[in-house]
Amino acid sequence: MFEWLQSKWQSLIFRLLLYFLLAFVALAIIVGASFAQRFRPHLENEILPNLDRYIDYLIEDIGAPPDLEVARDLADSLPIEIRIEGGGVDWSSSRRIRRSDAYALEAAPPPYVDVFIGHHRRDEVLMVRRDPYRYLFALDRSFRARSERRQGVLFVALGAVFLALYFAIRRLFRPVAAISRQVERIGQGDLEQRVAAGGKGELAALAAGVNRMAAQIAAMLESKSALLLAVSHELRSPMTRMRVNLELLDESELRDQLIADLREMEALLAAILESEKLNQQHAKLALTRTELAGLIDEVVAGHPCRNRIRRRLTPVELDIDPLRIALLLKNLLDNACRYTRDDDGLIEIELEAEPGQVRISVRDQGIGIEADEVPRLTEAFYRPDNARRRGTGGYGLGLYLCRLIVAAHQGKLMIESEPGEGTRVIVDLPRDNS
Repeated sequence: MFEWLQSKWQSLIFRLLLYFLLAFVALAIIVGASFAQRFRPHLENEILPNLDRYIDYLIEDIGAPPDLEVARDLADSLPIEIRIEGGGVDWSSSRRIRRSDAYALEAAPPPYVDVFIGHHRRDEVLMVRRDPYRYLFALDRSFRARSERRQGVLFVALGAVFLALYFAIRRLFRPVAAISRQVERIGQGDLEQRVAAGGKGELAALAAGVNRMAAQIAAMLESKSALLLAVSHELRSPMTRMRVNLELLDESELRDQLIADLREMEALLAAILESEKLNQQHAKLALTRTELAGLIDEVVAGHPCRNRIRRRLTPVELDIDPLRIALLLKNLLDNACRYTRDDDGLIEIELEAEPGQVRISVRDQGIGIEADEVPRLTEAFYRPDNARRRGTGGYGLGLYLCRLIVAAHQGKLMIESEPGEGTRVIVDLPRDNS
């Protein structure tokens, strides 16, 4: 319940509704209290002066000792209820009128003598003392019923006004919810949707501004992707010619080094092209029902560090893009081999089937990473320090590409690392990617 309220509190419409409800309750309490406070002056200033003229006649008619039959006839013929106490008498014309000690009694203002005004909860009474008897008179319920009906009509009218105001304001602020959803989609990379907000007010102008911003961001990203893809494709041709020309040269250390550099550049271009394909919203995965443990075995069998890799695999089938998952596994194993302290360090790869998801983890016994650098490891071209760059090679695209592949499969990638203890990369893939 608390979490539901906490999530709803973020909604402007919900808060407005709550404010209106609190205002209505407060106003209802104030108006009700006002009616309650007005009733007593009404009793004292209007009813009491008129009733006092008949009190002596009523008591004289009832007699002493009281004639209860006469009292019953008076209660039935007049809009009052009567109770008589004292002198061995305890009689009431209605169960609603209580004994005198049940009321908070106060003496009536001058010039009334031996007259008291009392109340208990919602009941108001007049008590006249004529020793040894006490006569209590209360208005019948018809008077209060008319007053309560008037209050009920007033509260219903107030409620209708507040409800109409709420719907009017909700309609006015409807574009805010649409703008909020669109901003959230922009943050998630969806730049195709637009906010539908008509009118010419400030909120409509804000919605139009958000739409223009989304269109401009989409155009900028498209231009950047197009430029990057074009440059990458254009670089492939001269690099291929360079590779062919180097292969024709006589064998030498310089020739081998140049060929190795070209291979790194080709791998870098391939990673850039693949990352841009995965970044584009229209890119589709070639999902195939795949036995994941078998795919891991194939990747490990072809890896240069296969003799150091220890596997613990649970057979499980999953709808994945096998080529991209194979690339993901290769990059994770490459990193694990590259940053392990020595050639004898073991690399562990595990595959576990969990409820609703499949977990792949790759653990090395490498140099580890500082905690403040872990969140940035999946950024493009980010590498923790220069020493690692010189000693291990690479351009910081491996884990970035892994993150894109996992995100394309609607999964989650997590990294756990401790300096001097090694690093563990965890990939959680959902069972249903449709």
